[in-house]
Amino acid sequence: MESKKVAIIILNYNDSENTIEYVNKIKKYKILNKIIVVDNNSSKENEFVNLCTLKSSNIEVIKAEKNGGYSYGNNFGIKYLEKINCNIDYIIISNPDVYVEESSIIKCIEFFNENKKAAIVAPRMYYENGQARRSAWKTRKTLVDIANSTRITQLLLFPIFKNGEYSKKDFGKKALKVDNVSGAFFVADYNKFKEINFFDENVFLFYEEDIISKRLIEKGYSIYSLNDIKYIHYDSKTIGKLMSVYKKQDILFDSRIYYQKTYNKIGKIYEFVFNILRYIRKIELVFEVIILKVKRKFK
Repeated sequence: MESKKVAIIILNYNDSENTIEYVNKIKKYKILNKIIVVDNNSSKENEFVNLCTLKSSNIEVIKAEKNGGYSYGNNFGIKYLEKINCNIDYIIISNPDVYVEESSIIKCIEFFNENKKAAIVAPRMYYENGQARRSAWKTRKTLVDIANSTRITQLLLFPIFKNGEYSKKDFGKKALKVDNVSGAFFVADYNKFKEINFFDENVFLFYEEDIISKRLIEKGYSIYSLNDIKYIHYDSKTIGKLMSVYKKQDILFDSRIYYQKTYNKIGKIYEFVFNILRYIRKIELVFEVIILKVKRKFK
C-alpha cells in the first residue's frame, strides 16, 4: 500500500480514564502518524493534567477554549493540525470509548485507494458482547425524523420509521454505500472533508454526521460502511454518564430542528410539530425512568 499520512482526533470531556486507556492501546499503531487528544474544556479537576501524561513525539494533548460540543471540539483538533502544518491524507474522528484494531484502519485506507469518490469510510460498529449496533442510516427526511421522535410515533408511523434504516440484507454486503455513518469512529479523506469546512459548529451534539454526509454527497462524494471489519463502542459511556436523559433530549431536538430547518428547509408548521414531539418525548421519559428504577429495585 502506498504510504499515506493518517491522523486521529480523540475528543475528551471529563473522561480521561477511558481516553488514556484508548490512546495507550493505539499509540503503537504504525498507520497513525499523529494522535491529537482534544480536551473539550473539561470541568473535572486535573482532567487536562492527567491527559498530558500521554504526550510523546507523535501524541499531542491540547485544550479547547470552551466546551462547544462535538463539532467544535473536533474542529479545534483539526485546526490545530493545520496550525502545526501537519500535512495528512486521512483523518480519523474517534470517541474515546471505542476500540479498533490497526488492521481495520488499514483496510479503511486501502478502500480509499480503490474508491476515489469515497469521502468517509467506517467499519461496522458493535457492542462489547459481539452484537451489531446501529452504525449507518439513511438520510433523515422530515417524515422519517417525525416518525423517529417519540415511542408513540415510532409505533404509529412504523413503516416510515423503518424506511429510514438499512436492512440486515444491506449489511450483508462487504462494502455498503450509505447516507450516514456513526460519528463514534470514522475515517475521512482529509481534502474532501476540508472542502465542506469540516463540522458545522451550530450543533452541540447529534446530527453532526448527517450534516457532513449530506454536504459531501451533494458534492458528488460517497460514504461507505465496511461490514466485514468492525470496531467496538462501549455502550455510549461518554454521553450517558455525563448528561441527564432530559437534557440530552433537549439537545437532540435542538439539533434535529436545526438540521431540518437548515438542510431540509422545513417551515414553521413542521418546526412547531417537532417542538410538540419534544414535550411528548419528555413525558415518555418520565415514565421510562420510573419503570427503570422499579426494575433495578427488584433485581
